[in-house]
Amino acid sequence: MGTIRMKKTVMALGVIFFALLLFSSEALPWRSQGPNVKIMTQNMYAGASLGLVVALGGAPESVDLTLAEIEASDIPRRADLIAAKIAGNRPDMVALQEVALWRTGPTPDNATKVLYDQLKLLLRALARHGTSYELVAVNMLTDLALPGSNGTLRYTDRDALLVRSDLRRPAFHISNTHTHIFDAALDFQGLLVVQGWISADVHVGNSCFRLVTTHLQSPVPGVPEATEMQVAQATELVQVLQNVTVPVVLCGDFNSDAESGNGPDATPSVALIEAAGCADTWQIANPGDPGYTWPLFLDDQLPPPDFFAPSDPFERIDLFFSRDIRVITAKEVLAPAPSGTVPPYGSDHAGVIATFRP
Repeated sequence: MGTIRMKKTVMALGVIFFALLLFSSEALPWRSQGPNVKIMTQNMYAGASLGLVVALGGAPESVDLTLAEIEASDIPRRADLIAAKIAGNRPDMVALQEVALWRTGPTPDNATKVLYDQLKLLLRALARHGTSYELVAVNMLTDLALPGSNGTLRYTDRDALLVRSDLRRPAFHISNTHTHIFDAALDFQGLLVVQGWISADVHVGNSCFRLVTTHLQSPVPGVPEATEMQVAQATELVQVLQNVTVPVVLCGDFNSDAESGNGPDATPSVALIEAAGCADTWQIANPGDPGYTWPLFLDDQLPPPDFFAPSDPFERIDLFFSRDIRVITAKEVLAPAPSGTVPPYGSDHAGVIATFRP
């Protein structure tokens, strides 16, 4: 009898152990996987949107006004505001859009003198704030030389991807990094505007996912071709992602309102991406919260020197999408300037930080 009771006890303990194991693996399937990964997306705002150049037909006076607006935007101070917020949140990776390089020179062919390099300014500011980041990739996009009254102003648009310098193998590493220019580009009044994407495989412990960051074409009021280019770019991106076999995180400035408003960025691109199986990360983490990210202020205002005006954001265009990866949190990050400072934020876009469990 003692032997029978012993066997029953062992069997009961086995059943209990199995039940506990089953419960824990079903309720917390991520515990045996890698740690959380925190990613930030931030449009840095170039200092001007070239709206004055377009409105005044590219006249030299419009270029002069644009240069004055860029200087009034105080790019070094704004870079420091953004860097302070990045350092305070310590995301593992940072996806940046509109990381402008402004140069000047006597002619379009010789406009090589650096006026402001937003990428270099941000990296230096991050180091000053005690959190160093390394450049994973930079994508060179639109490059325009604009003749003004006293020389040429050259604008080079860039996207960039950063990783925190203290992250190292085997716990964290990046591979298979690529940059790409979209096939669809906007030829607007003789100005060729191009956009693209950066991708990288992120390895966290034994897990891996594909991170893709992009900046889609901005709509232009009265120019349907601009929206057509954006939708074509989103379509190309979706086609690329369909062939990815690992989980996906897609982020950036999509210039497409995820809240389906009636503003200037009411385009079908977000719906197209969602229809392809990529979920809106913000709505997973914050259901019912519109989370507007743009515009925190308005630019290209006249007459000078008041180029900037206050604004309440009314669109959510700085976005994360995810597929086959667990969403933990998503939050907005603002970089306000001291009271009375113009412009009043580090960028006209809010940053967004999303945390995932691979």
